[in-house]
Amino acid sequence: MMQRSGGPAMSEARTAGEPRKPGLLGRHVLMMMLSFFGVIVAVDGFMIYRAVSTFGGLETQDAYKKGLAYNHRIARDAEQARAGWKDTVEIGGAPPRLRIALRDHADAAVAGKRLVAKVGRPATDRFDMTLDLAETGGGVYEAALPVAAEGSWIVDLSAYDGAAQQPAYEARRRVWIGH
Repeated sequence: MMQRSGGPAMSEARTAGEPRKPGLLGRHVLMMMLSFFGVIVAVDGFMIYRAVSTFGGLETQDAYKKGLAYNHRIARDAEQARAGWKDTVEIGGAPPRLRIALRDHADAAVAGKRLVAKVGRPATDRFDMTLDLAETGGGVYEAALPVAAEGSWIVDLSAYDGAAQQPAYEARRRVWIGH
């Protein structure tokens, strides 16, 4: 009979009473591979579910119309840059207040405007608020902040001439509220 090197003869077989030798078998490898990929699929599925179910992002109802008006927005931004207005945004005090100072290109106070500020957190829309700022004199406008937790905030500022629908000045500023 022909024998393989290093093992029993090919015709020798394990009998029913002999115990199985320990070792890694094909079915063990298959189960390990299936388990490995099963865990990956389960974790990915959970992460996809959490991402979709907790989405707190913003949606625009009229995105198509806003896209068409983009050239108009670029022209308004160029006009605003030519005007040379500057703003200073501060949040402070107790109770907290939003304070915005407007200056023109000659560093003169910009008074008599209607200021609206949209204030919110960068990562969520849960704390978004819209504030109408009152002029306190010398181009300075203020409003009380109902919510002012510590951290990063975004202030979207719009300054209007009287009852105009288009703002004469717009700016977006990131401010930090902290102690």
